[in-house]
Amino acid sequence: MSALLAFVLSASAAEVGWVGGGHGSNPQWSADANWLAFEVNNNSDKVDLYVVRVTAGAPGAPTKVTIPGSSSSFSAGGSFAAAPVWHPKQSILVFSGANAGGTMRLYFLSASNPAPAEYLNGSQAPGSLAWPSISPDGNMVTFVTSASGAGDVMLFSQQTNKVTPAFPSTKESENAPTFAPDSKRVVFSRKNYGTEDIFTVAPGETAASPVKGATGNGDQTRPRAAASSTVYFTAERGEDHWDIGVVPLLGGDRRIVAKDVRLPIRATPTLTPDGGAVVYGSSEPAKDGSVYITRLDGSGTSEIKTGMAAVGEPAVVTAGAKTFLAFTALPSSGSDWRQLHVLDVTGKF
Repeated sequence: MSALLAFVLSASAAEVGWVGGGHGSNPQWSADANWLAFEVNNNSDKVDLYVVRVTAGAPGAPTKVTIPGSSSSFSAGGSFAAAPVWHPKQSILVFSGANAGGTMRLYFLSASNPAPAEYLNGSQAPGSLAWPSISPDGNMVTFVTSASGAGDVMLFSQQTNKVTPAFPSTKESENAPTFAPDSKRVVFSRKNYGTEDIFTVAPGETAASPVKGATGNGDQTRPRAAASSTVYFTAERGEDHWDIGVVPLLGGDRRIVAKDVRLPIRATPTLTPDGGAVVYGSSEPAKDGSVYITRLDGSGTSEIKTGMAAVGEPAVVTAGAKTFLAFTALPSSGSDWRQLHVLDVTGKF
């Protein structure tokens, strides 16, 4: 393995503040780096979603997203708004949400006016909807529905306004579908007899059938497709040890590129904007103050030291000549909640 290249931060990361407690998690950048969406989980009865304007790496005051109906006294607690994904060409956000006792649905909003509306109505897509993902070309949205009694991967075409299955329904439950960079394939995980494996499907092909990409002991979960490979989290060494694996897109020999990573609450593995490296935090106490960037081809790992603790949930974006990193962490002392930070890491990758 090549030597570790470490960077010590020359400037403090900017903290994103919000009113009330809760753990910040799952930051997601808009493609132009002007907006950041993130979740706040109070570990009790709700998960909130926030949107914040970021100007040249400096975050402003975040706005809490309120889904329709949540202003009533009946739904004051137990609300859920999470899993945000940005449109690749517009400042449009899609996410999943539900009020107390309600069904999980998909919503969308414009970042400049964060008043969400339901994305798909009940006749288009019945059941509980979750795990939205938008294709890189912006034409398709994939998500998971519970309408059949299991989790099925569906596709919504913004050109035809139609929802279709990505492949015939099975008895197994599918999760976390995401598009490959060419927008032609979808990778996802499937639970079968208590274990979870990785699959790839090309929905546009006749009689599309999923191809198993990665399997093994324990769970293989939350895949993210690179140009010709799938990057995923694997617990094959036991649930207390989450690693990052890489496997060819259509299956083959897998490689473990990082061990004992801090598993995000909901996110898939984070890739650098060029798709050539994975970005993550470590669950090892001696290493948990840094963000790590490991090339998928095994050519090296870089470390960005933050001076904080329990660093995780990284998100990276490049816009123009600048690259920004968002991550969550505990301060070295004085807080029980994970805070969200933004850092200019131009030249560090």
